Amino acid sequence: MLAVVLWGGYSGRWSWTGINGHTATLWDWLHLLLLPAAFALLPLGLSPRARLTPRHKSVVMAAIAAFALLVLFGYVIPWAWTGFSGNKLWDWLELLVLPLAVALTPLYGELRARWSRRHTIVALGALGGFAVIVAGGYLAGWGWTGFHGNTLWDWMHLLLLPLLLPTIVVPALIGVTAARLIIADEEKELQEERESLDERESQLEKDSGEGANTSLR
Repeated sequence: MLAVVLWGGYSGRWSWTGINGHTATLWDWLHLLLLPAAFALLPLGLSPRARLTPRHKSVVMAAIAAFALLVLFGYVIPWAWTGFSGNKLWDWLELLVLPLAVALTPLYGELRARWSRRHTIVALGALGGFAVIVAGGYLAGWGWTGFHGNTLWDWMHLLLLPLLLPTIVVPALIGVTAARLIIADEEKELQEERESLDERESQLEKDSGEGANTSLR
C-alpha cells in the first residue's frame, strides 16, 4: 500500500499525497524517520543480551561511510533528490542530535563505567573545536555554520532533551529494563522448576503403575 502511495505521489498522478521530488526529498524522509527508528531500536539496545559483534560493527561503519559519501555527492554534484544542498551545519544538528542521543543511549552506562583521562581529553578537545566553530559562526560570519541568528532559546530547543537523556532518562530506563528482565528470568526459572516437577510426578506415577502391574502378575 505504501509503495503504491509513493508511486502515485512521485509520478505526479496523485497530488493529494503531497509527496513529490520537491516536498519529499531524502532530507525530508530523514527528518520524518530518523527519530522513530532510533526509538524503535532502543529496547533492543538496552537489553543486556544484545551485544555488538565485530561483524555488526563493520556493517555500522560501512553504512556510516556510505552515508558520508552520499552526503558529499549530494552537495558537490549536487543531487537534487537528496535535498542536502543548501542545508548548513545548524540544519544537520537539528536533524541528527536527538536521534543520535537516543541511538547511543545503550552505550552511556558502559562509557561512564570505562571513562578515563583519555576520554576526558578527547571530550575537551571536541568541545573546544565546537566552541571555535560556534564563535566563527557568530563572530566571523562563517555562513556554512548557519549559527548566525539563532538565539539562546534556539540552542535550548536543540540541546536540552539530548542532554537530559544521558543524565536522567537513561538511568531511569536502565533501572526499569533491568528490573523487568530480572522478573522475566525469575518467572522463567519458576516455570522450568514446575515443568521439572511435573515430569518427575509423571515418571513416579508411571513407575508406580508398572510396579503394580508386575506384582499382580
